[in-house]
Amino acid sequence: MKGKKPILVFLCLFLTGCWDQHLMKNAVLVQILSFDLTPKEELLLGVSIPIIEESSGGPQAMVKSETFSASGHTPRDSRLKIDREIAGILDTSKNKLILFGERMAGTGIYPSLDVIWRDPRNSLGATLGVVEGEAVDLLGIKPKHETNVSEYIQDALTSAEENSVIPSQTIQTLASEMIDPGEDTVLPFLKMNKKKSAVVVGLALMDDNKYSGNLPPQESTLLLLLENKKGKNARFTKKVNNDEQHVVNDYISFNVQDMKRKLKVQVKDREVFVSINLDLKISVEEYPKGDVPKDIERLNKLLSKELTEDAKQVITKLQKANCDAFGIGRRLIAFHPKTWEVHDKDYFKNIKFNTIVKAEIIKHGIVR
Repeated sequence: MKGKKPILVFLCLFLTGCWDQHLMKNAVLVQILSFDLTPKEELLLGVSIPIIEESSGGPQAMVKSETFSASGHTPRDSRLKIDREIAGILDTSKNKLILFGERMAGTGIYPSLDVIWRDPRNSLGATLGVVEGEAVDLLGIKPKHETNVSEYIQDALTSAEENSVIPSQTIQTLASEMIDPGEDTVLPFLKMNKKKSAVVVGLALMDDNKYSGNLPPQESTLLLLLENKKGKNARFTKKVNNDEQHVVNDYISFNVQDMKRKLKVQVKDREVFVSINLDLKISVEEYPKGDVPKDIERLNKLLSKELTEDAKQVITKLQKANCDAFGIGRRLIAFHPKTWEVHDKDYFKNIKFNTIVKAEIIKHGIVR
């Protein structure tokens, strides 16, 4: 017995038990975080938490959302103020979305994310997005067919991913791109429409980690194809006829079935030249005028020309926003370090692009 006493004393002193336990019964789960700037240049933190209500018409409970917000000097300062307002402790381990207001994103998103990367309990699977106007306004929408705002916005983002409007990425996959001087990120761009619904309206372009421009959905899809990041579908509608009796006969809708992209970076006399060749195999889904085989050669040429012009316009917008979404700087760092050393932070604006898109119709009937 005497020999066991020192062991018991050691266990009492050094095994302190569950002093850092985190009881879920006290946790208030956060499903969306939003960051905005107030007129006084303070940080406005918004949180959306699920509220579970028992259904009066059946055994299944109904999940609604409630929004809280507070301003402070830092995200942690704002969060402490919200903590004092609710019954429980905010828990972001299951957070699904992090949204930035347009003005806040313009000043840089990295400082607001610092606290999320530092706390191991935070969810690294959350999706980032930029909202036109104030992000906290999007947390207060009341969708009719989905009472949980988080689920509603997440479904909209998932649909946009499948249709190649936005890339599939999380805060974890974006971490390396944000600190990489040779690559810039693009984020989902959302807005609240007149019906008070959340709509994915394309991509927000980032210069370093600051919001600097945006692309509409069709151009967002083309950018993802140029980046070789096609989702499940990549649909376009183009005008290919003029002066038809019915306006609907002027258009063709198609989906990209297969694609091949080649990107080449060359340096001559410290000038950077980039060539992108994109071959698209497309399937016609709608051509009201009919008889695609008769028009197929003309349609292939016309769509190739239209998509090439669109691709040039996308790259012009990227350069205006100084958003190196292709990671050209990363290639310069790896293969042309001497050229990279003499370039400034606006290097992407000075790159000469040569972009060619070739479209070929491979399916046009109802049998696939």
